[in-house]
Amino acid sequence: MIHCSDELFYDKFSDLVIKLHSVILLFPYLFGLAKSERENLYKGNENLILIQEELDKNDYLEFKFSKTAIKNFNKDSIEEYYDFFVQMGLKHLYQNIIEKSTSDYIAGVLVGMDSNGRKNRGGKVFELACQPLFEKICIEHKLKLLTQKQFKALVELGFDINQDIADRKADFIIFDATQKKAINFEVNFYNGTGSKPEEIIDSYINRQNDLLANGINFALVTDGRCWESATNQLEKGFRHLEYLLNFYMLKHGMLEEVILKVFDK
Repeated sequence: MIHCSDELFYDKFSDLVIKLHSVILLFPYLFGLAKSERENLYKGNENLILIQEELDKNDYLEFKFSKTAIKNFNKDSIEEYYDFFVQMGLKHLYQNIIEKSTSDYIAGVLVGMDSNGRKNRGGKVFELACQPLFEKICIEHKLKLLTQKQFKALVELGFDINQDIADRKADFIIFDATQKKAINFEVNFYNGTGSKPEEIIDSYINRQNDLLANGINFALVTDGRCWESATNQLEKGFRHLEYLLNFYMLKHGMLEEVILKVFDK
């Protein structure tokens, strides 16, 4: 399928997966999942989830890569995995990036993956999924967006920022320089490792208090999965954070509500 044209790509893809269903097990290697992540997929312990920001689509798509899924492969599976192939950018990968062979590409991906590179991949993906929603709301309401910037960047725009927060970095800042109003959206993706939920929520409560002292609003966006076994921390978040949202809420109207309130729209 390397350098295959759009007209022929689907047919070649279909022919391949029909003749050799197990080739689907190769897909997770193409975007560099860690060994433990691949093993969980293959054992059926986890499914691979894609986040979709489009309003007319489901929030998440789930794909199975277990041996059981391969055994149950049918004609509908062709469409399902082709959709996955396109959405993950693998079609583009084969048409425009891979030069010689799949094995050479995979070897390069695996060699290039170190622990630091894998450490916060889930969080970065979640940020990328949320960013188009922030960009769209800014266009609709004539606001500006800063991404991965320190708060001192607002000083040049006329905001009065003290040294307590000046050097802190924000995931997203939506602001109106004329009104001198701003809100920081932090995106938290919990994948079962790292800080405990209570440490996470306490740090965001402290962040909100520091920002409010500077006249800046705060909102936390989470995938929500961190709270499945820590409902007390979720309740604490709702008690102390002005705006606590998950991805579904962000997509389906709550972002609009927050923006209207903060910027008096």
